[in-house]
Amino acid sequence: MKTAATLLIVGNAIYDSVRHQPFPGVLVIEGNRIVDVGDMSLIERYTGTMTKLLDAGNRLVMPGFHDSHTHLLMAGMYQSCVNLSSATSEKEAALMVKEAAQPLDDSSGWVIGFSWYHVFWDDQTPPTKASLDAYFPDRPVFLLNAEAHGAWVNSKALEIAGIDAATPNPFGGEICRDERGEATGLLLESATGLITRHAFAFSTQEEKAYLQAYEKSALANGITSVNDVQPYFHGNMGTLEVYHDMDKQGDWNLRVHVALDLLGDLSEAETWRQRVHSDGLRVDHLKQFLDGVITTHTALVLEPYADASDTCGISLMDTLAIEKAVPEAHKRGFSLKLHACGDRAVRMGLDYIEAAEKQYGKNQCRHAIEHIEMVSDEDVPRFATLGVIPSVQPEHIALTQRFADSPYFNALGEDRANKTWPLKTLYDTVGLLAIGSDCPVVDNNPFLEIYRGVTRKYNDGEPKEGWNPSEKLSLHEVLRSYTYGSAYGVGREHELGTLEPGKLADVIILDRNLFDVSTEEIRQTKVDTTIFNGQVVYQRPSTDQ
Repeated sequence: MKTAATLLIVGNAIYDSVRHQPFPGVLVIEGNRIVDVGDMSLIERYTGTMTKLLDAGNRLVMPGFHDSHTHLLMAGMYQSCVNLSSATSEKEAALMVKEAAQPLDDSSGWVIGFSWYHVFWDDQTPPTKASLDAYFPDRPVFLLNAEAHGAWVNSKALEIAGIDAATPNPFGGEICRDERGEATGLLLESATGLITRHAFAFSTQEEKAYLQAYEKSALANGITSVNDVQPYFHGNMGTLEVYHDMDKQGDWNLRVHVALDLLGDLSEAETWRQRVHSDGLRVDHLKQFLDGVITTHTALVLEPYADASDTCGISLMDTLAIEKAVPEAHKRGFSLKLHACGDRAVRMGLDYIEAAEKQYGKNQCRHAIEHIEMVSDEDVPRFATLGVIPSVQPEHIALTQRFADSPYFNALGEDRANKTWPLKTLYDTVGLLAIGSDCPVVDNNPFLEIYRGVTRKYNDGEPKEGWNPSEKLSLHEVLRSYTYGSAYGVGREHELGTLEPGKLADVIILDRNLFDVSTEEIRQTKVDTTIFNGQVVYQRPSTDQ
């Protein structure tokens, strides 16, 4: 008996995330599932009166991207609020905030912005509240820096948060002060949480609007699944009741995998895990910070910083509490996502996971170390031994526009700097990576991550052969990691991440075949079509093509 499909995608370049190269053929979709993949003979076999045929031609057909590391609510804010990445000075950034805020009807609510960074400015002096106070004497302003580990605020924001000369620094953070002891308006690491608990207190409708702003951007970028790492310095970023309601109502076309606070109420997390387990929403991960970032000397490193020999970094959270929480979370079957940029923090994360597995045995958990900018040679094999997933964001390699301006050589010294982001080593050791963007630290455009992973070049084209070129990934390795690797990281490789029979039909069609273009063209790539659950949910406007 002939079986009719609902959709046939015919193309000369179908990349299934299994084979290393795309192939000509047909992808067969029935309802929300892939039922067959093969040669052109499938057209006749599966065509019925209601079957739709989509001809991809020479464009690449592939699984939807799975962003393994996104701060979902803040990523939606990133799409909606002022972006200061192009500012070259404090004065210019403050003016950009003023101009962005002027059209808003609400003259009393928080003004929020992203992506400023004084180390990119002509004058690298950190900003102060004074420049913001000039434009916003009565309205609070919160501006997150490019690494999301620092904030620039005005006097009104400090007043609302109750921060004054007598306010102590929180654990793992700093309220920057002037010579009189007054807060300057710059807050570092966990001190940002003193403000965000107020600035990010959203109504249900505001939260939904930010989530839908993210979804719109995600679908245009071919992202059909995302890991939402919620913990920030003031607590979880995202209201699960809102997520659950949107999932039940079918208000978004996105598969969301939530990671809650490892140091939060694990019994409450278990309740949510049992309550929410749909194809579109799951709550079965926990996340926490082991360290900060290298550029601010807050990443935990095994040897002192080259330009600050008195420090090996700082712990942003209570690592003793994290060490105790990891075995308990593992016992309860929660997969862990541990933020660790420095090699010492990576070792700590591996140690904690190893201790948990020794105490309670291996289970179905898919634990991950997030970011991994540095790792010691002796710790690399432990990823495979322990089954720990390296979750990385290649775009972080190019923090500055020019390679010559990279702060890593000053911070780490040349030898250590040239060993950063060992992506190929980790891929070969484990057999996969999980790749994401870390939006809003960088844009959620996957083609930026892909380009950086295969070239390891900065935006000025340097170094010519890439930074530490032996650590470059092949195109297949990056794409497989951005699809199958991330799906494996959430334990859903049996239904997501590849174009194989039985998988959920989350498929994208690009505007070109990445395997047939130069690496420089990768960043110009667009998504023409996004299919979620077997339905076309995004089509690039013809005016953009």
